[in-house]
Amino acid sequence: MLRKRYQLNWTFECPDAVLTCSILKCTDTHFYVFGGHDKTLYLMDDENNIIDSRVFDGWVRCSYTMDLDGDSCDEVLVGAGDGNFMVLKLNPEKQKLVGVMRYRASKKIICCIAGDFTRDGIIELIFGSEDKTLKIFKDVKAKEPKYTFYYDSWVTACSFGFLQLPNDKIPIYGLLVGTKNGLLQLIQFVNEMPDIVWQKNFNNQINGIKVGDVSNDGFNEIILITDETNIKILNTEGEIIKEIDTEEGRPISLLIADIDGDNAKEIVSGCADGYLKVFHNPALDSNDFELKWKSKVSASIKDVCSFSGKEGNQINIVFGGYDRTIRNVTDFEWGQKQPLEISQQIQTPEIRTGRDEELFKELVKAGPVPTNIREHIFNILRKKGVLKNLTKELTDLGYTNDEIRDELEIPKRTKVETKIKMKSKVVAKPTVIEELVKNDKVKSHAALDSEPKEEIPIEKPSTGGSIEEVIIEHLTKKKIIVTKAQFVNEIKEIGFNQKEIEKSINDLKVQGRIKYSRASPKGWSLT
Repeated sequence: MLRKRYQLNWTFECPDAVLTCSILKCTDTHFYVFGGHDKTLYLMDDENNIIDSRVFDGWVRCSYTMDLDGDSCDEVLVGAGDGNFMVLKLNPEKQKLVGVMRYRASKKIICCIAGDFTRDGIIELIFGSEDKTLKIFKDVKAKEPKYTFYYDSWVTACSFGFLQLPNDKIPIYGLLVGTKNGLLQLIQFVNEMPDIVWQKNFNNQINGIKVGDVSNDGFNEIILITDETNIKILNTEGEIIKEIDTEEGRPISLLIADIDGDNAKEIVSGCADGYLKVFHNPALDSNDFELKWKSKVSASIKDVCSFSGKEGNQINIVFGGYDRTIRNVTDFEWGQKQPLEISQQIQTPEIRTGRDEELFKELVKAGPVPTNIREHIFNILRKKGVLKNLTKELTDLGYTNDEIRDELEIPKRTKVETKIKMKSKVVAKPTVIEELVKNDKVKSHAALDSEPKEEIPIEKPSTGGSIEEVIIEHLTKKKIIVTKAQFVNEIKEIGFNQKEIEKSINDLKVQGRIKYSRASPKGWSLT
């Protein structure tokens, strides 16, 4: 007997590695937002057409969508590798993303979220950075952060969620923060100030944090992924109540959603070894998690998001990573399982209702905020009248207005958009994944022993090949890397294990292919 496990609905080939993906909802439709190594954030419609793109000066490292002004269309928070933290607003008529807020940090942005942290009806904007800070902005109009938290290492993960603390009758809307050194912190807003409820140390980089009821008891838990090969389930006091083994692959991306329609939320994790793994809990008030199914791609999965489809509100899982491909899959058991009667034990009030007319008007009237230095340069030249004078002089030299406009006024993102339309391919034919069922209740080991196969062409990642080849290619591009720690971290971001990286660096040094110099220029380089 064959049981259908999940369905591959489509794949989309991207120009480079994908580091972040989100779903932008606008009235009754949705858009895909994604970006990564090519320093571009793309807006794609539900028919897989790239309809807009915005160029940044660094890798697009994080994105988060939320309706900030109550107009039923999400805005997009974006964090880039050059330290730019921005908010982009969708113009529904033109289907273009327009910058409405910008802040420049000293180092790369790693995580970004939004929520009514202060519980006053205004959405705060939050980002964590390589500069070892977490910054909280009062609203989308803010020029500077209202609160700044300082840490001893990079802020690598941040999340919001309602949590019922043991001694409180009312749940808190908690802010969870994770760092490179493994610190996890829960912060609440009380007495008009942020207050640290507790902090725990997990000794490994925290890669992702989510909040949701995965024990099926009506209360939310904290789901945590670190550089260890497991997923940790924590109670609201930060204590581990369950660890789910992910085998050899480090979990680096995380999604909590009911993907099969049984009222119980599944844990979906993208791993460094290219596996997408789905764990479910089939019982009430239980921590007996099973591997529901898994899928394998050629490189690490950097981000996972989901949206509710038009047909029966089925949850679609969207994920992407270093294989330069975005995929859409759905669980084949949607609507076929007996729903669990989970009694909601905590009250989760709406963050905000209604439309903020004043904020909406300000955002619409505000001039567009550039996303890269090229756009800033042209804005400044235009305001100072330099472009007008330059155009006149070039016209006097015999150039036409069209020729001048082509050279001076076409933004980079227009050129990139054309490139993507030409090169990207959409495989729209659904692929049903089937595997042999050994009995009616499929246990974890059964799913592990029977590997689903995707009937799709796999494209090698831009940094593909052996780890030695990746290291050599990376050094060729960087020329010199000052410290070994920096060297290891940069290769680790591509999806390799730290011990494997350190061993390969030492091997290449022994082979004489790379070297470390204490003289100027100091650092690691090719021999």
